Amino acid sequence: MAIRILFAEDEGLIRMMTAESLRDEGFDVVDAWDGDEPVRLLEAGETFDIVVTDVHMPGSRDGIDVAVHARRLHPRIPVIVASAYEPNHMPRLAILDPAAIYIGKPYSLVDLMDAVRRLTTLP
Repeated sequence: MAIRILFAEDEGLIRMMTAESLRDEGFDVVDAWDGDEPVRLLEAGETFDIVVTDVHMPGSRDGIDVAVHARRLHPRIPVIVASAYEPNHMPRLAILDPAAIYIGKPYSLVDLMDAVRRLTTLP
């Protein structure tokens, strides 16, 4: 069974290209363009093996809110938080979800896939 990824990224081209590349690698990807959709999906009972989210997202929730919400509903779910900005907001993430991983943007697809595989214990 494919690893199911909830992928939240507001930049359309990056979201489409990354989601498609992850699908090409065999992952089942559900993508969202804002910070509210991932929370709706999680609250509706959708299940995911990992959450990957950008920090700065449109909507009423940012990526850190998404990460924290995902972990509150599913305490063991791995979370990757990405940002193009210096990690000034990372103390907030560390307090709210110390298990989340931060990656800088731009990240390479290889680096993202390696992180996903590592967190989901794929070979």
